Amino acid sequence: MATLEAFRTVLDDARIPGIIRNRIIDSLRSALRNHGQIFTSKEIEWIAKWDHARMPLAAAREL
Repeated sequence: MATLEAFRTVLDDARIPGIIRNRIIDSLRSALRNHGQIFTSKEIEWIAKWDHARMPLAAAREL
C-alpha cells in the first residue's frame, strides 16, 4: 500500500511533469490488467476512487 500511496502523491503533485504521471498511470493500468491478483481488494477499491480518468476504469474491471 505504501508504494501505491507514493504513486498517488506523485500523481497529485502538479510540479511533476506529465510524462512521469502518464508512465505511472500506464504502469499501474498494465499491472491491474495483467497481474490484478497481486493487488488486494482494498487496494483495488482505493485505486477505483482516484480522480485520474484512466485509473478508476482499470480498477473497476478488476473488481
